[in-house]
Amino acid sequence: MRRKEFEVIERELIEDVLNTAEVGYLAFNGAEGWPRITPLNFVYDGRILWHGAAAGERYECLQIDPRATFCAVSVQCYLPSHFVSEENGTAASAAFKSVDVRGKCLAIDDPEEKCAVLNQLMQKYQPEGRFRSISPGDPLYMKILPATGVYALVVEEAVGKFKLVQNKAEADRRKIAAKLKERGALADLIIAQEILKTLK
Repeated sequence: MRRKEFEVIERELIEDVLNTAEVGYLAFNGAEGWPRITPLNFVYDGRILWHGAAAGERYECLQIDPRATFCAVSVQCYLPSHFVSEENGTAASAAFKSVDVRGKCLAIDDPEEKCAVLNQLMQKYQPEGRFRSISPGDPLYMKILPATGVYALVVEEAVGKFKLVQNKAEADRRKIAAKLKERGALADLIIAQEILKTLK
């Protein structure tokens, strides 16, 4: 990473992003040599886990070449230039916490493990419940499960990029944090706190 002040290698910080991000992007080698990228709902258990069709382009490409990269962003917000300067448009920026992962993908074929992953996905994206737990022997799910693929990206390398305006002067960082608190969106408040943590 060119800007080392943004690099994060601490496992717990990387895992926090992977546990809280709602969408990730999987990149892999396409059939005709063009890179392909696709958004995913996912869960993390030391691996990146998702579900999809047990057929199609992504499935076929990963069978041929299982190498993939994955990126997730847990929080981000735009920082308009006027937070720092009333005239200089190049003061505009963004703040975010992201993680890039590299590894190899594999299909999960064991019915019990498939169902466990599907239940994890349901718990993450539908935390209010109101669904019947997915199990291989349940008649409700017996037809759909064979057509449902469950996949894992086995992590070989992971690095975080936390861009929290560490490259700006302390006075500007405090000003940006104050402006974010004033703007008041949830992501603004989270990023404001993260910026202030970098000053301690």
